[in-house]
Amino acid sequence: MVSRDTLWKGIIEDLAEEMLNFFFPQYIDNIDFTRGFEFLDKELEQILPASETQLRRADKLLKGWLKSGEEHWFLIHVEIQGYADPNFPKRMFQSGYRIQDRYEQPLTALAIYTDKNRKYHKSKYKQSFMGTEMTYRFNTFILADHTPEELALSDNIFAVVLEAAWSGLSRSLKDETLLNMQLATVRRLLSRGYHIKKIRRVLNFIRFYVRFENKESFPKFEIELDQITQNRKAMGIEEAILHEVEQRGIEKGMEKGMEKGMEKGMEKGMEKGIKQGIEGGIRLSKRKVIANGVENGLSEALLATLTELTLEEVKAVIKSLEEDLPNS
Repeated sequence: MVSRDTLWKGIIEDLAEEMLNFFFPQYIDNIDFTRGFEFLDKELEQILPASETQLRRADKLLKGWLKSGEEHWFLIHVEIQGYADPNFPKRMFQSGYRIQDRYEQPLTALAIYTDKNRKYHKSKYKQSFMGTEMTYRFNTFILADHTPEELALSDNIFAVVLEAAWSGLSRSLKDETLLNMQLATVRRLLSRGYHIKKIRRVLNFIRFYVRFENKESFPKFEIELDQITQNRKAMGIEEAILHEVEQRGIEKGMEKGMEKGMEKGMEKGMEKGIKQGIEGGIRLSKRKVIANGVENGLSEALLATLTELTLEEVKAVIKSLEEDLPNS
């Protein structure tokens, strides 16, 4: 299962411009987006002690430029902890002064709180002793203070990400309610006319972010998701191959299974044949998924996630595909 830390880090990088537009609208005209951004994850790991990097797995450090030509640093801290952390403001302060001490560049910091414990949703760190006082104030966004209905009013695609993440605030949501909420978010995503590449990124965020209580709910969510997307324009290779796994594989497998079961002429044999046929059909489809993915430049790690195979199994399939190629 893809961790939410990984999902946050990835979506911030994929939608950096939209994220800044959402959280810093008053400063957006000063930023030179034509120069893009540099993502300094490795540098951030070097700045923070090893013990602290485990607490900051969803931190992002972005390097950007102002239109005036000056460099500008952005520390984006995504707080996804599900427990109270009274030391969080101090950690924000520590990371801030370490970054400024190393790079000597202006810095802005943002904490996105994705839990419901408002008691610990602080926006500053303050220290005073014997007449000396120091205050470090940082930007915050508290997801619990914004309803899905409010987020849905925004045209910014990053609001769709936040809307999808809102479902993680409550563990009391029934699977059916959670499923319907996420499908409604997907429908809005597809109806807004966003760039296909960005739609693909957000769809994957939604797909892996959702957590159902019952294991049976996730396949249902996947099927519903495919039904929504298959009637739209192509979303990209990830959606196409996932649809192929669930539709073509199952359909072919059922067909073969029914044929085998009918030949046995017994209900038990038919059920066993259908099961074997489905499994065989899905295996064949996953092989084709990997072939299509390799052809379109997908990484082995992504193919493993999409096909629910291990990395070693994916590599074995790729090797088998290469062996099947005719000698040139």
